[in-house]
Amino acid sequence: MRQYKGDIMLIGASAVGGTGFVFLKYLLEMQYSAFQIIMVRFLIATILLCIVYYKQLKHITVQEWKNGSILGIFLFWVFALLILGLQYTTPSVNAFLGSLPAVIVPFILWGIFHKKPNTICFLSAALTMVGITVLSDTNGLHGGLGMILSFGSSVAFAFQMTFMDKFLKQGDALHLALVEHIVVLVLSFIVVLKQYNITFPVITLSALKYFLLLGIVCTAIYFVLQSIGQKYTKPSSAAIILTTESVFASIFAAVLYGERLSLREYAGCAIIFFAVILAEKKPNTNSIKNNG
Repeated sequence: MRQYKGDIMLIGASAVGGTGFVFLKYLLEMQYSAFQIIMVRFLIATILLCIVYYKQLKHITVQEWKNGSILGIFLFWVFALLILGLQYTTPSVNAFLGSLPAVIVPFILWGIFHKKPNTICFLSAALTMVGITVLSDTNGLHGGLGMILSFGSSVAFAFQMTFMDKFLKQGDALHLALVEHIVVLVLSFIVVLKQYNITFPVITLSALKYFLLLGIVCTAIYFVLQSIGQKYTKPSSAAIILTTESVFASIFAAVLYGERLSLREYAGCAIIFFAVILAEKKPNTNSIKNNG
């Protein structure tokens, strides 16, 4: 029952997260820089979380601040690479390439914790590269750059999920989420200050609407759901559930943004999604052997 609770929370996170790709694309088209979007997004989310959970702030331990800061650094790169990639590609392609933690997590576990992936993981990784190749043939030079950045975001997210699973054994999920948001806000604020040559566009009502949706729904609510949901679910299972975010993103991109992919692009996305599903065919823990 506890695992079902976690799965439902992760599916909810995927649904609300899927809308974020469209809101990000609109804000980029309004000439906001990637780091300006991250800063305002996390400013709203952090203020909201601190208001709701202000009593929890004084209970955050030194270890939780350290662990949450590590997660926050990874999370900062998740969003930086994701939004920079979105400048050169479509919301759907960006979402599918950002949905690969299920494929990447087993290899991170292998590299850091000496837990060797099973054969299925290697097959899913190969299929992922096929899917990326199919997509790259349709996007040209700029699209290729967007794909590389989007894939880099997925790698950063895989690290974040791997370490979160480790840190959840040492601290409270909500405390870690609070520290994460604060760290991302501080890092993005520092980058924006250094971008003195980039003007901050006037925030219109439309922009304010997208910023509020990103900050409240797609950030604060998303990461609370993810942090608590992952507490009851294996990291490999959490990764596969969160990949449904790319499906939600495609649906919302079609409904809210009017995006239409070519047949080849749909094929590439389908191959990538199948590779992610295949990565969960056999739980990685069944074939893990500690080589240490």
